[in-house]
Amino acid sequence: MSYPDYLGSNHSNSMIIPFPFIDYHSKKLDIDQDGIKQQLFSIDGLSLRLSINGSLPVTSSGSREGMRNLDPSGEIGPALVYSLYKREKLTIKLDFPIRAIISSDFKTNIEYRGYKSDPKIALDYKSNGYLFQFQTGGVWTNSRFNNYIYGVDSSSVTKDREEYKAEAGYIAYKTSIGLSKKLKKVWIGGFIRYYNLNGAISKNSPLKEQNSALYSGLFIAYLFDKSISNRVKEWIE
Repeated sequence: MSYPDYLGSNHSNSMIIPFPFIDYHSKKLDIDQDGIKQQLFSIDGLSLRLSINGSLPVTSSGSREGMRNLDPSGEIGPALVYSLYKREKLTIKLDFPIRAIISSDFKTNIEYRGYKSDPKIALDYKSNGYLFQFQTGGVWTNSRFNNYIYGVDSSSVTKDREEYKAEAGYIAYKTSIGLSKKLKKVWIGGFIRYYNLNGAISKNSPLKEQNSALYSGLFIAYLFDKSISNRVKEWIE
């Protein structure tokens, strides 16, 4: 993966992450490259699901030099999903999530960081083992989270960094594209996600260095045989 320190940072990071991966689908539960989604109810294409997301740790540098590092965080909350169109190959849906954000250094520090909402329109197209995904929509966060990322308190003020208190509001507009292909034993793919930060509530923060952000990644997964995957399936169900 390649990703910036945070939205608006001009410093990027690269990381290779090995981890176990489950691709599972049932009437009520989906586990895939989008995370874990638990369907709580469904009425005429409208469903309530559990949405989970997260972010990687960042060592402060550049305009954040000398400030606290950004701990890895997890996001969890409900998502209201409405299916606009669903056929064998093509699915189009509206997704309205709101997630609480909790960060931790996995030692002694666990903190609630606020909440985030990123409503979007999502398109999935499947054909001959290929999966094409497209998502687009805005991102809104509360003042607590914005201060965690963009705020500057009196102890962090320098000659090049003024004190700043962030407000709640619109942070960015994101668009992402993903493409993957399933073979017999291997699954490969990649994604690109672009954020436009023009008009963001954080525009006056001394920590905001640019008006765009780009995330990208590639993955390769080895698919275990049925004897292993069936045992995992039985455990989930």
